[in-house]
Amino acid sequence: MIDKILIEKKLRKIEEFLRELEAAPVRSFEDFQANVVTRRFIERNIELAIEQMVDICKHLVGGLDLKEPETYAECFDILAAGGVIHTDAAVKFKAMVRFRNMLIHVYDGIDDSITYGIYTRHIGDFTFFVDQLRRFLKEKPGS
Repeated sequence: MIDKILIEKKLRKIEEFLRELEAAPVRSFEDFQANVVTRRFIERNIELAIEQMVDICKHLVGGLDLKEPETYAECFDILAAGGVIHTDAAVKFKAMVRFRNMLIHVYDGIDDSITYGIYTRHIGDFTFFVDQLRRFLKEKPGS
């Protein structure tokens, strides 16, 4: 069974993290590199947003009685196979999970240009996820 209220709560949390990211005082890559507090803030908010995505993914896989994923990244392939998200989107979301894993497990080795690139060019992928999930929930009867 899918808990639409729980999923919506997590989607709103993602949107909250995105609003916080918009307020980050970064105008250039040099600004990003020069301010460790801002850099860590951005990394952490991106990580937290990805965590919400993973939680939603796991909830949907269980609620729809889909194949149990072996990894967080595989979870998005399973949602795509189940028709919840587009296959192209699954590729993006899996890349996000890999970035999250790098943040958590190789924290000192993260190239600032990767984080900055995600921050400047891929924040919209979170909004895309939120939109796809809301569309799915709207079309899904019952809960």
